[in-house]
Amino acid sequence: MSTNLHAANAPSHVAGTKAPFSKLNSKPLSHIVGPDGSKRAINLCAGQAALPQEVLERAAREFVNTDGSGTSVCEMGYRTQPFHRIMERAESSFRKLLNIPDTHEVHFFNGGATLQFAAIPLNLMGGENEGKCANYLMSGHWSEKARNEASQFGEVNEVAKDPAGLYFSVPPASEWDVDKDAAYFHYTSADTRQGLEIRDFDFEGLPEGMPLCCDASANLGTFPMDISKHDVIYSASHKNFSASGICYAIIRKDLISRKNQMKAMPTMCNWVKFQEAPNKIYNVPVLTSVWLGAMVCEYMIEKGGIPYYEALAIKRSNLLYDLIDSSQGFYRTFVTDVKFRSRMQVVFTIGTGTSDSDVALVEEFLREANDDLGWLDIRSHPLGLGHDVIRVTMYNHQPIETITVVRDYMQQFMEKHATAM
Repeated sequence: MSTNLHAANAPSHVAGTKAPFSKLNSKPLSHIVGPDGSKRAINLCAGQAALPQEVLERAAREFVNTDGSGTSVCEMGYRTQPFHRIMERAESSFRKLLNIPDTHEVHFFNGGATLQFAAIPLNLMGGENEGKCANYLMSGHWSEKARNEASQFGEVNEVAKDPAGLYFSVPPASEWDVDKDAAYFHYTSADTRQGLEIRDFDFEGLPEGMPLCCDASANLGTFPMDISKHDVIYSASHKNFSASGICYAIIRKDLISRKNQMKAMPTMCNWVKFQEAPNKIYNVPVLTSVWLGAMVCEYMIEKGGIPYYEALAIKRSNLLYDLIDSSQGFYRTFVTDVKFRSRMQVVFTIGTGTSDSDVALVEEFLREANDDLGWLDIRSHPLGLGHDVIRVTMYNHQPIETITVVRDYMQQFMEKHATAM
């Protein structure tokens, strides 16, 4: 019988090696040691991302008899008190962690951030806003995804579009071509493909009174974000907060209204439908992810909240940026402006990334890390070079020990090959 795995949407490469982790973890640079002394893989996945081992162990202990209810979280009925208590606990901890004001509602929508790509125009480009366009600040792959979805429902004004489609920087707001009568303004606060991050949005480029929407999937909870200055913030759960399946959505209360909704409104995109449901639960949510997210937020608060995680993000990413910047050109990032360098993804190549010798070194780097050491998800997209590049993902719960292993491997690889360049 064949043991091959098949998936209709599988990528051209599948991260990791066919060798089991137990056969690899005796090698140096193949693992870290977790809080309990166990060996953990070098997990650089962008989704699902690494989660705190302490929370995973707690979840394992409480999975069968969750909160002493006599039932598992994965079998609770959505009309039961234990279920509703978990939802309320999840919202309370999330609000406390991010200091979300009472002017904004919190929802745990099914479908991840991608469903909100459609929900935002469906809720904001109809009714009184019918015929208006929407401004989309273009900053990379995920802003393009959001734009593509919105363009199915109305006109999109592309702000700061890069003709080359590379997006290694963001022009100042004074150069933005913004439609001042648009229904809303949308931006993506971190694009994972090329390693660009917007932590200091330039509000000077936002017309007065225009709703501001932000896809913060990659960096929500990693730096102090002024929620009050945003009208919609949404974040896929599987990067910084929980397991996959839901979208953490923060929406200003007065935007949850029928006045700007489109006439044809799918139920799962209808903010009003969910807002008016008992305890904001219209249908069965992915409660296991909501429950895990509550524990993660509580854990983050115990660790010191946003100040702790921002300091960790800076220290962790600088382990690699400092090495790259001092490598005398052996390693090279695509985003060079410190203001826009991502703390969540360090994306780089070797040398030019285009010459035959440099491409060969990149492939050797990736082969050794992926095949010989079993690292997960180190290979990234070509970024206009025609060849794959190297991407190191480090969301909130990436142990700094993992990135130390990556840095040490990079240092050894450079010392071994620098003379060949």
